[in-house]
Amino acid sequence: MGTDNQAALSSFFDTAVTRPTLGVVYGRRRIGKSTLLVRESQKRSGFYFEATRVATPVQLERLGRALGEHLGVGRLAFDGWDEAVRALIRLGADGMTPVVLDEFGHILEADASVDSVIAAALGPGARHKNVGQARLILCGSAIAMIQNLFSGQAPLRGRAGLELLMQADDYRVAAMRLPPGCDLDTAVRVFAVIGGVVGYATDMVDHDLPKSATDFDRWVVQRVLSPSATLHHEATTLLAEDPTVAGKGALLHHSIFAGIANGSITAGALANHLGRQVPNIIPALNRLVDSGFVVRHEDPVRAQRSRYALNDPFLQFHYAVLEPNGPALRDRPPAEVWSSRLVDVFGSQVRGPVFEEQARTWLRRYVSASTLEIPAHIGPSSAAIEGVEYELDVVAAGPGEVPSGRIISAIGEAKAGEKITERHLRHLELARTAFGSRAQDAKLFLFGSHFDDVLKVTSEDRADVELVDLERLYFGS
Repeated sequence: MGTDNQAALSSFFDTAVTRPTLGVVYGRRRIGKSTLLVRESQKRSGFYFEATRVATPVQLERLGRALGEHLGVGRLAFDGWDEAVRALIRLGADGMTPVVLDEFGHILEADASVDSVIAAALGPGARHKNVGQARLILCGSAIAMIQNLFSGQAPLRGRAGLELLMQADDYRVAAMRLPPGCDLDTAVRVFAVIGGVVGYATDMVDHDLPKSATDFDRWVVQRVLSPSATLHHEATTLLAEDPTVAGKGALLHHSIFAGIANGSITAGALANHLGRQVPNIIPALNRLVDSGFVVRHEDPVRAQRSRYALNDPFLQFHYAVLEPNGPALRDRPPAEVWSSRLVDVFGSQVRGPVFEEQARTWLRRYVSASTLEIPAHIGPSSAAIEGVEYELDVVAAGPGEVPSGRIISAIGEAKAGEKITERHLRHLELARTAFGSRAQDAKLFLFGSHFDDVLKVTSEDRADVELVDLERLYFGS
């Protein structure tokens, strides 16, 4: 994924277009946006400026000082953003030049008109004045705020030649950061704590990651659970920095996060958990989905059965493990609290849900066409088995506007920490039967780290059963 981001950015910078162009790079904090932009702009002798949360006159003074130093002419004075934007665009007068305004959200917070200024500077009326090949990049971490700049009737709508939404790395890329020889079971555990956020695997743990399963407990206690650990406070800081989540609705947002992390994954369950009516929480849920903190899983085969999940394993860990046990972790040795209380919580409320999403990711990105025809819809679902509604971790279905009419191609169960036996297979068989004729050819997928020997023998004789162990999950198709 990092290579794809670099290729997209390089293509934007190096295009042959002979006029100034605009691009946007955005995504949650700590995923490497700034590192990528600094590296790629420096390679092309570009200009990079990181805004801070200050008033506009101070911001312009900082920008004038940085730009003057870049040009070797001493501090420049700008009366307003009109003048500053013109100066930035002039950097491309003699050829292609990257110009990066990082943390653009801080600029907007202080002056909401800056997007209109940029739109005017790059619009048709100004092109005869602003010649050259400046490649202006706006970068930000508040996903919803940045998206709003380029949607609806916003001044910048239709102006951007690049809209790069950077995501955290998936579990396969994240595993590459672990020490050489680290086993895959440890990779699963580490991913369930810090996900694929590069900053969490590097600076924020002092470049310390567990070397093996026996080292995992030491690592999670020292680098996450300890009140002195940087990651211990990360979620609070992360959410406070995003204007979509902070502010007047912060308490409700945090309550929704906690509810999802602790098993209230439908709108109805969340409403009950919060003591509110469903219509009262839907606007907040939608904000959190738009801001990238929550993901809405649409049921592939049943209408109006959305489920919600936190779109970051670390937030799941924070709200299921750290936040409810903060006082205990301050009052008692974290190692004691972990071993006596939190290991089981981690397994059921963090590692389990995160592993289920890894299984769905594998089907989306890595399963071979010879194993399963690439499905159009993948997500969690449920089936009525012998009169009881059972949750299903993975259901894949073909195209179709109406979920109830889609042909089901796969049904799966993902278990990170328990041995998978023929009992699990029987459960999937019953689910397939419950779906009726549209699931008659569905393959049954079992994802896990440990498989019963009898089940292994059974699967070898059945073309409709696929066992996906950790080796296959991380390296196979």
